[in-house]
Amino acid sequence: MLHKELFIANRNDLRLPRSASSELLDFEKRWIEKGIDYTWDGYYPHDLSSLKQAMSTLIERDRQDDPDSSKIVANNMTFDQFKILVQEFAMDGLTEAQIFWSIMPRLSLDAQMPMLRMMIDEFGSGNISRSHTNLYKKLLDEMEMPKNLDYYIDVNGEDSFAFVNMYYWMILRADDPSYFIGALTYFESMIPFFFDCYIKLCERLKINNHEYYSEHIHIDEYHAIEGQRILKAMNKDGSLDPLKAWQGALFGRSMTLNAFDSAVEKACLY
Repeated sequence: MLHKELFIANRNDLRLPRSASSELLDFEKRWIEKGIDYTWDGYYPHDLSSLKQAMSTLIERDRQDDPDSSKIVANNMTFDQFKILVQEFAMDGLTEAQIFWSIMPRLSLDAQMPMLRMMIDEFGSGNISRSHTNLYKKLLDEMEMPKNLDYYIDVNGEDSFAFVNMYYWMILRADDPSYFIGALTYFESMIPFFFDCYIKLCERLKINNHEYYSEHIHIDEYHAIEGQRILKAMNKDGSLDPLKAWQGALFGRSMTLNAFDSAVEKACLY
């Protein structure tokens, strides 16, 4: 499982930069190039306006979609199956936004400010009990699941690792921060709708610690606006590559949906 090895190396890279082996970096390069080429629709936004229009159209189309996997989560998934779904995203939930700090030096001061506001929210505005990782831990406690990251590294599937590895590449090694900001803006715009199936499941199964999901539905409406502000600031300072931002959005969308669909499929086999 090369994605598992890459995730472990990425985590180590935060403490000891350049710890990933050349073999893993070669694997990552091939995976990224293939993924971006496969998910790109061929559209070439030449400026911020055309990028925003393309993203708006994509987001609205996805908002109108209600995939079978989301319907299963909302209407049919059992408590034990939900534990598998929670498990598959625990590597993200338990490390929520930690990697985001590394994007700051790659942004101009004007672009850093909306990014910083987003990160402050991710970490509970300084209140550790409201940090998104602690909200995830409360969910794990209620479901009587481990809170040890190493446990999930041992049991999770490749698509779950690929989802988190995508952000490490975009932030640490991509040649342009536009990839990350494009993906981030898309993701923050979709979460208030995408997480609706989780809220319905929590209501149906009477999950008390649903705040990890309900908080994202609330706060990510504001984060979507902050994402647009970052794009505007990058465009103003000349650092925005509209094509790479668009490719980042498409690649990020694909990795997210793949991870979600694979996790639901895995849960339904339980």
